[in-house]
Formats: sequence, C-alpha cells, structure tokens
Amino acid sequence: MESIWAFCIFAFVASITPGPTNFLILSTSHQYGLNKSFSIILGASIGAALLVLLLGVGLGQSINHHPTLKLFLSIIGGVWLSSLAWKIYKYQPNIQVNLEKKSQKIGFLHGFLLQLINPKSWIMAMSVITIYLSNTPNYLHFLFMLSGIFMLISIPCLFAWAWLGIVTKQLLNSNQQIIIFNRILAMSLFICVWYPIFAMQMN
Repeated sequence: MESIWAFCIFAFVASITPGPTNFLILSTSHQYGLNKSFSIILGASIGAALLVLLLGVGLGQSINHHPTLKLFLSIIGGVWLSSLAWKIYKYQPNIQVNLEKKSQKIGFLHGFLLQLINPKSWIMAMSVITIYLSNTPNYLHFLFMLSGIFMLISIPCLFAWAWLGIVTKQLLNSNQQIIIFNRILAMSLFICVWYPIFAMQMN
C-alpha cells in the first residue's frame, strides 16, 4: 500500500510539472476556452497510460534500445512541437479570424500522439517500470493498475493547467499583454521540447 501512495505522489508531480503537454493545454484554453482543452487532456492522459503499458510489456523497450531510432522519433516530435510553438508565438489576438475553425486542428489525437514522442513522457514511463514495478509479484496486474491510476491522476492535473489558461485570459485584458504571454509560452514550450532531447545525447 505504501508503494501505491508513493506512486500516486510521483504521478501527481509528473503530471503537474511543466512540460510540452502542459503548455499546449494552457495555450489552447487561453485562446479557445476550456471546452477545446478537454479533448487534449483526455488524449494526453490516455496516451501517457498507454505508453506505460507499451514499455511495461516490452514493446517500447525495442525502441529504447535503439538510440538512432529513438533520436529520430524524438527529432520528428521536436519539429512538430516546434511548429506548434511557432504558431503560438505568431498568434495575433487582434486579427479577426474564425478561431474555432482554426482550433479544430488541435484535439484528442494531438494530445494522444504527443505522449508517444514527448521525452518527458518517456522518462516518466521508464521511471514507473524501473522503480515501481521492479521485482513486483503479479507484474501484469500491477502494470495495468498503475497505468490506470496514472491516467486518473493526470486528468485533474492537466485540467488545472487548462483552468490556469482561463485565469490568465481574464487577467490579460490588452492585445499586447496577450501577445507577450503567448510568446513566453511559445519559448517555454520550445525549451521543454529540445532540452530533454539534447540532454539524452549528452548522457
């Protein structure tokens, strides 16, 4: 039971701390509202839980043991996320466009796939396997249970970031403030994407 509580604390910290998923949800809720963020939150939570399962049953280990393939997937993900960061950076709130139509491109699939190429998610999933499931009886039972727990904990944590986006929208009441806020978000997202990739190569 103590290990379960320790895992819950780990899952909370892993989900609530800043990362590409958190910043994407924050930016989406800030620009388009909470409703648009729900699908991303759900996709990200399911994607993270699935990643733990894939690594746990060994399917992800083959990728993890091939550094070139892992680097290739990380770079592809980094480029994709960098393009999102650039769109956030360029966002102009005073331009009259149909934001709802533009935001339809961001949803469940983005949140889901983001976990499969996000270095932070891989580090989290590997920690679950190596720390909380090593030498565990009924391995598969605990693997599915911890994956489910992580998904349930990550949903409210990511929702907190979506709520933060609504709060900042209420506080920022000028176009210039919103532009500055979005550019800070974009640069934070860019750093969160590429720093882990470069760190992996240094180790």
